[in-house]
Amino acid sequence: MKLVLVEWVDSYSGRGWRKLSELVEDCEPLLCQSVGWLASEKNGHKVIVPHLSGERNDNVAVYGSGEITIPAKAIVKMTILKK
Repeated sequence: MKLVLVEWVDSYSGRGWRKLSELVEDCEPLLCQSVGWLASEKNGHKVIVPHLSGERNDNVAVYGSGEITIPAKAIVKMTILKK
């Protein structure tokens, strides 16, 4: 698997009642960054997993934890990181 840095946009939700003019000026999608092992690239999304265990142990299944599924349309940039 490749170790990657994924830069992606997510939706933003404000808090409470505000004037519409303030909402339009202040609200923008959030730029997010996530790092992990690229476990899957299919069906219009990518799955990255930041935590792995068992990959260096003989006859032990590899487990992952903390996975995130990111829609490919939300990805701004993906960089392969060197080991």
